[in-house]
Amino acid sequence: MYEVEVVNSGKKAQLSLYNRQFFAVILNLAIKNHTGLEVLKFVRAKHAGQRVVVMLDSLEMLKKDDLDVQKLVKMGATEVMVRPFTMEQLKDVLEGQQTIDDLVKNIPKPTGSTAEMEVSESDANFTKVKIEEFYTGKAILFNVYIQLGSNKYVKILYAGDTFSLERLNRYKNEKGVQFLYFHNADRQKYIQYCNFLASKIIASEKVSGPAKVKMMKATAEKLIEEVYSVGLKPQAVEESKQLAQNMYQLLENQTDLYQVLREFQEFDPNAYTHSYSVTLFATAIIKQFEWQSKVMIETTALACLLHDIGKVKMPRELVDKRPSQMSQAELEIYKKHPEFGDKILSNNLMIGQNIRQIILQHHEYFNGTGFPNGLKGNKVLSISNIISLCDDFVHFMITDQTAPPETLKRILVNTELVKRYNSVILENFIKIFVDPEKITKNSSLPSNSRMVPHKRAAS
Repeated sequence: MYEVEVVNSGKKAQLSLYNRQFFAVILNLAIKNHTGLEVLKFVRAKHAGQRVVVMLDSLEMLKKDDLDVQKLVKMGATEVMVRPFTMEQLKDVLEGQQTIDDLVKNIPKPTGSTAEMEVSESDANFTKVKIEEFYTGKAILFNVYIQLGSNKYVKILYAGDTFSLERLNRYKNEKGVQFLYFHNADRQKYIQYCNFLASKIIASEKVSGPAKVKMMKATAEKLIEEVYSVGLKPQAVEESKQLAQNMYQLLENQTDLYQVLREFQEFDPNAYTHSYSVTLFATAIIKQFEWQSKVMIETTALACLLHDIGKVKMPRELVDKRPSQMSQAELEIYKKHPEFGDKILSNNLMIGQNIRQIILQHHEYFNGTGFPNGLKGNKVLSISNIISLCDDFVHFMITDQTAPPETLKRILVNTELVKRYNSVILENFIKIFVDPEKITKNSSLPSNSRMVPHKRAAS
């Protein structure tokens, strides 16, 4: 798929980088004559932004230099792979490094007629998106369809076509089309474009807060759907990190976020939607703490997006069930999903131990009534307790079909529910619905503990 230049020493690698531009560098850390680490430092100093896939013979080779994967990432590695790996796995990693410009450059040019064409194909091969949530650039990145019936579709847009909003509105208004469809294989491209677009509009004052939140929701839904369907591939990890960065920018730039959160309504019980809703409220809570930081907010967002990933190991019929609807046997399986999630993520070198620890504890409660380990008090990570609060909150909001302020009242008037969460977290949850200008620096509410960020979670 790629034109490749091969060099057999670190010195030649640096010379090649000096003379040419590369889409990506695949760097064997064991290379001699300027070591792999020296090349990595050179790339970071002289070629900021260069994608570097570091290749290791084993994780053990890092120990002699007192390194681990996360330190390599801080040094400039965008991905770390341990041999043996397949060419398909390497292909996935390289595709995960592609930018929107790369995707646009490789859009196939339409050949022949681009008239609407009816096709018969299994429904299982398609992803659907609400027509008003379909985002694209001037050129369509992939074929787009509308559904006629079971296993029957009409291709209405071809990859490379010029996008026409008027045409799309005609389908919506005149023909009553509610959803557009594209092949599952193109879902990653859609996620990537939505993430890219969100990063551009978040700082814009011309786009409303609700519109920004809606776009990020559409991105998150398809991202989580991709993870549930094909697993946590490198592309999904990259897009999860980008979405986490976008969430941070939203919190930084949206001055009326408190109003957006007050009016936020999402009553879809879908597991994909749930993860985004939890992310939105949890990161807003983190923003209220004095110790909040860009890294902390992005860490929280990434953990929230992936907090229920362990459910992919549960029987499919349990994924959208609430615990109150489960038999005792089903409940026992459900209570293992934090551990399932930890195990899934342990196989991904780009997800740090801090994220895994947060996810393992996301159903632990401050009063010790949570699971899987019944931790209590400050043994529960602050971020995990925030996620458990937001997880409960979003489920109540969906079940009761109530706006966020009314849902919060349901929690605050229930003594047993209140005991589940550190009171400092509850205080800051209340604050996210209040105009910041009305909160004075001297105001405080009684707390049941001293709240400090967990060192490992903040790393």
